[in-house]
Amino acid sequence: MFWLGRIHRGDYLAAKRNDFRMFARGALVITAAFLCTTIIWDHAIDPLHARDTIGLRLIESLSVCVWLAASWNNIHARLAKIAAVCVPLLVSLTFIMVLSRLDNGAQYGIGGYLYFFIFLPFLLVGQSIRFALAVMTGVCVFPLMLAPFGLAALPWDIYNAYVWMGFVPVVGIQLLCEYLYWRVFVYRGRVERLAVTDALTGLANRRRFFIESERILEGHRRSQRRASLLFIDIDHFKQVNDTYGHIVGDAALCHVVDAIEPHVRKSDLIARYGGEEFVVLLPETSHRAALVAAERMRCAVADKPFEGLPEAPHTLALTVSIGVASYRPGARQTPDIDVLIQNADEALYEAKQAGRDRVHGIPDGAERSPVAADAGARTRPRLNAP
Repeated sequence: MFWLGRIHRGDYLAAKRNDFRMFARGALVITAAFLCTTIIWDHAIDPLHARDTIGLRLIESLSVCVWLAASWNNIHARLAKIAAVCVPLLVSLTFIMVLSRLDNGAQYGIGGYLYFFIFLPFLLVGQSIRFALAVMTGVCVFPLMLAPFGLAALPWDIYNAYVWMGFVPVVGIQLLCEYLYWRVFVYRGRVERLAVTDALTGLANRRRFFIESERILEGHRRSQRRASLLFIDIDHFKQVNDTYGHIVGDAALCHVVDAIEPHVRKSDLIARYGGEEFVVLLPETSHRAALVAAERMRCAVADKPFEGLPEAPHTLALTVSIGVASYRPGARQTPDIDVLIQNADEALYEAKQAGRDRVHGIPDGAERSPVAADAGARTRPRLNAP
């Protein structure tokens, strides 16, 4: 039953709100229509006095419509929750008044109390289970609270037999439905994570990168803020795969990610672009700051020998080349992710041509103006073979 402790988390309740919004609207519409048709039920019990209940039935139906309006945009809004408490109690009160106006209504009509009670789980399905159970319990107890004040004259033995015998299985079914939705929620979360996550490195995949980067850059367009992008490529990675195999190659990819990630801010977006290539979007970052960040990452990889070689005493010195592209408000370039990637890729090509294990940049989307940032970069063999 561990899931009971997790079904009140914000993300879970937000999912319920979104998933059950349309269902809750439909259930309220059907309930409002049903309450109008109960006039037929009143006529079947007492045709002579059925007209006296029409106004009360319309009040019931109208109150449900008010609940519908209060929860139309957000079933978790404060007014929606107030309506979810007050409307069922109002319907309960008016139903008791209806029974008092019909001859033998309390004897023959008490079973009808169950109808609205059975509707309640569907009306409250989008709410937290704790809130829903509280409302349902309140509806059951409410007539018993009115009795001492002479506001409810019902055959209480029949009432308790009907309501409480129905309460237990209804709550049980509601808990079962809650559990099934929790399973769906967990499974959907796993699928969504797999769809946007690179399985090997745990980074965002290419699909998620483009979705998130467009969202980030859209804000930069509106507020005219700087942005930069790093295009990172592992040097001679094919040689690693060909020499040591793909298992070692996979371990080398994770090793590089472990070296880079400590230098990635929470606001940055890092993703595996493909193969041995990674991209890092740096929001609100100037070209100079991006070059500094890229150089830190380059040094972090170069200074961390890879010890993942099977049954070998030596280590493998991995290095990366990094291309940097930037957007500056007022420059001719627009903050478009495809343009930033293209420019960073060109800068990466220049870094490769210049000898690898270095950083090159194209500033502010201007003419191709490579900026070397590899001062102090050490010349070392890419593979320390025995």
